[in-house]
Amino acid sequence: MRWPLLPSRPGVRDADVVSTTERVTSSKLKLSGAARSHPATVISTGPEGSWLFSPAGTVVSGPDGPVGTQPADGVQFFPAHTLPESGGWYVAWCRAVAAEPTSEYWSRPWISVDIATPSDGRFSFLDLELDLWCNDAGAGVADQEDLDAAGQLDAREAATARLAAEELYQDLRDGCRNAFGGVGWALLEQTRGRQAHLA
Repeated sequence: MRWPLLPSRPGVRDADVVSTTERVTSSKLKLSGAARSHPATVISTGPEGSWLFSPAGTVVSGPDGPVGTQPADGVQFFPAHTLPESGGWYVAWCRAVAAEPTSEYWSRPWISVDIATPSDGRFSFLDLELDLWCNDAGAGVADQEDLDAAGQLDAREAATARLAAEELYQDLRDGCRNAFGGVGWALLEQTRGRQAHLA
């Protein structure tokens, strides 16, 4: 599978991709009903989807107020298309190293992916409790037991989620830096460079 991003889809030109500084809210709803949201800036949008940037220290909020902060700079991808083989959907992050890592994941650049479905709102999604990760040490699928335990998806929805995770894993295991055609890492580097220049 080729990543469903700009380099892989014929007919998409550089001119079709727009750089912006629009401020938005990214929202995640879990099957348990828990909700999280954070402010972000849309840094690139086009026929393949949108990339959002949020810096280290960004406040993450729940229904009753702040619940934490983002450990490191990151860019988040909301695809405009479902995956070509499974028909599943996802939201992905390319994340920088945290100054003070809160876990082993944050000690090196890494990618995290939520298998999901779009929810109400432009940058809102329902997390289906099935996640993937990738860094320079490898890649993996996490929380499969959470998908089973949630018990809120019918058999077809659960099967699509698992197939989507497998489809994404096949590409993630080929190398963290190559995932998404390198687009996420390039946008993260460019945005961090602009911030450093303005500081």
